[in-house]
Amino acid sequence: MEQNAQETRDKILTAAISLMKEKGYKGMTTRAIAKEAGVNESTIFRHFVNKQGILDALVDRYSYVPGIHQVFDSLTGELQSDLILVARTYQEFMEHNGEMVLIGLRETGHFPELDEKTAAIPIQLKELLIGYLSRMYEKGAIERTDLEAAAMTFIWMNLGFFMSASLYGQKITSVKVEDFLRYGVGTFAQGLLKER
Repeated sequence: MEQNAQETRDKILTAAISLMKEKGYKGMTTRAIAKEAGVNESTIFRHFVNKQGILDALVDRYSYVPGIHQVFDSLTGELQSDLILVARTYQEFMEHNGEMVLIGLRETGHFPELDEKTAAIPIQLKELLIGYLSRMYEKGAIERTDLEAAAMTFIWMNLGFFMSASLYGQKITSVKVEDFLRYGVGTFAQGLLKER
């Protein structure tokens, strides 16, 4: 795609995120997006066909956790440091894509295709975590446990930290990401380890 066309596309998507955050998907119009992006409404239709096309492009852009498979491929088998690395990657992704994550949560139940694509992130992470924890169990490193429940607890803990910080700042807690990783994820990992 030509540089100017990509820049225009990016401006439209940025404007759409801003308006969706403020008004929700239904409250956002292509006319308002065009005004916010500084383009003609026909430019939006040329790039995305319609408002649904914009939503699809946003979901495609933000629903992929870059490098998550590479992170899992690089794990060493040391439970605590491995889980801290996975949690750090998750927190970085959420921080970078926070607005779209919050929009996805806000619009849950209104658009099945959005629900499906936003659910793909935790589903992919859950499957990778279950595989990792299964290997750790087979090596005798962790106690026998419900691996899906453990994976989901890890995901919920990370999502909860992100949501708390994103929605409330320091009103609930002043715990920083590094402390959450060290103590929160560290404590979680210790709970899984097999007693020796």
